[in-house]
Amino acid sequence: MYTPPTTALLAWSERVGEAAAAGQPFFFLLDFELQRPRFFTEREWLRPGNLAFDFPGRPDPQPETTRVAQITAQAIATSQYREAFATVQRGLQRGDSFLTNLTFPTPIALDVDLRTVYGAVEAKYRVLLADEFVCFSPETFVTIDREGYIATSPMKGTAADTPADRAALLSDPKEVAEHATIVDLLRNDLSQVARRVRVTDYRYLLATERGGGALVQTSSDVGGQLPKNWRTTLGATLLRLLPAGSVSGAPKSATLEVIRQAEGQDRGYYCGVAGYYDGQRLDTCVLIRYIVHRGGRYYFHSGGGITARSDREGEYREMNAKIRLPLRATQ
Repeated sequence: MYTPPTTALLAWSERVGEAAAAGQPFFFLLDFELQRPRFFTEREWLRPGNLAFDFPGRPDPQPETTRVAQITAQAIATSQYREAFATVQRGLQRGDSFLTNLTFPTPIALDVDLRTVYGAVEAKYRVLLADEFVCFSPETFVTIDREGYIATSPMKGTAADTPADRAALLSDPKEVAEHATIVDLLRNDLSQVARRVRVTDYRYLLATERGGGALVQTSSDVGGQLPKNWRTTLGATLLRLLPAGSVSGAPKSATLEVIRQAEGQDRGYYCGVAGYYDGQRLDTCVLIRYIVHRGGRYYFHSGGGITARSDREGEYREMNAKIRLPLRATQ
């Protein structure tokens, strides 16, 4: 799906292309609805209290916290989830969508502030935006190396890291179909901007959280070659790929309308994208595993992919099971 960018997005896109072509490091945030694009130079992200992030190859120099963070979830009513699930199923039955990602913000009690959570958790990607949100995501959106090879690794299906649960995840017909749909969607997405797009590794298990109650998910690797001028067109390239297929669904345009009807509110930066350009390469993540501070309260956003084969109670349990903090092993 391609939507003409707004004035704010055009300005963001131009700034991204100019900085990338000049070899200047930067960090960015894009919300799910593409209404609040943010761009940070190195000077801006180093301002105290403004932004903190930890990406592969760019560890955050700030010390980790020794405090233990805990959350207590106040699960949304099953009737609220039932109504939204029914809306999604009607869209699936009409053929508007083959796969829809349904999410909710669950109210939580948090015994520390967001900065403490940021220092206490372990994840492939960590992002903290002032007192607005903290994210500890295991999922890559896209990476681009210095030669312009773009790759993505969608993650679908979640299970406890035990032999029985791993086997059940790999053999579940609903999960098999969901993963195939997302891989096909992202292969098509990359084909809009890259050549020779191929699936290089299909549906392998990946540990995403360690410690007590560790989780695994299935993932696949898809990649292709961008044009030689990929740096100057980087902003436009990213916008053509959004929103991320793994947290929206297929086909995107009709599925986004189903999501709006079922969820009834904007996601904001949840399910959006964060990215770090080091002057040569780009690494980006999907903003999942996400806590937002809004209206004096904290909310943990979570959800999952819904297909015609989905079991409502099982999907509700999975959404709630994701409301957890992957604390560092030392804690």
